[in-house]
Formats: sequence, C-alpha cells, structure tokens
Amino acid sequence: MKKVKPPLKYSIYAILYFSEDGIWEHEIYQALKKHYNKQSLSKIRSILLELSNKSWTDEVEVVAHNDSILRKYKLQARHKEFIEYQLTPQKIIDELGLRIRNVITHNKGGEATWETSL
Repeated sequence: MKKVKPPLKYSIYAILYFSEDGIWEHEIYQALKKHYNKQSLSKIRSILLELSNKSWTDEVEVVAHNDSILRKYKLQARHKEFIEYQLTPQKIIDELGLRIRNVITHNKGGEATWETSL
C-alpha cells in the first residue's frame, strides 16, 4: 500500500509548529524536498506569504541575499493550540520522517541541519 503524504500546507504548519525561534523558508524547502515534487515545492513561498498576510505567522527576520529576499517565519503562539488540535503536527513530522530536533533551529550559528530519520 502506497503511503500518502500530508498536503504541503499541513507539512508547513507542522514544521512551523515545532520551530520555536522561527524558520527560514529555504530550511522548510530543504526539509520537504525529498517528499514533494518541484511543482509543489514552488508553492512554499506563496503559502508562507498567505499565512503571514492572514496573521498566522510573523516575519521575524528578512535579509537580502544574491538579489533575493529571504524571510524567516514564526508561527504566532495563539494558533499553536488550534494546529495541535486540528492537524496533529507530531504525526505529520513522523509521516515525513523528520526529526524534531532538526526542525527546531537551535543549532550553532542559527543554521538548521535537515535530515530524515532512517
């Protein structure tokens, strides 16, 4: 039986849920690139901007890099309980084979290391 992965938007919610200090959009891409095709992954930025526009996330940092704007997003605390109740973010992280300690960005230099569990 083929394993069904969660919708991309739900996976983004789950990653944001466990990213206590916020997470860069490119880190989300790195975490999800093995699980979704490029066409789906191209929607990450628009999903994040939509969440920001609807006040689900805050942009905690914005930097320019090689003529691109990179944003770091943090889920607003007031939405965590709803996401936990509606989506069960731990289950989504488990289904994707991500390790929570790698999703939360507390690594040296503020950079996250993305790996999938074996």
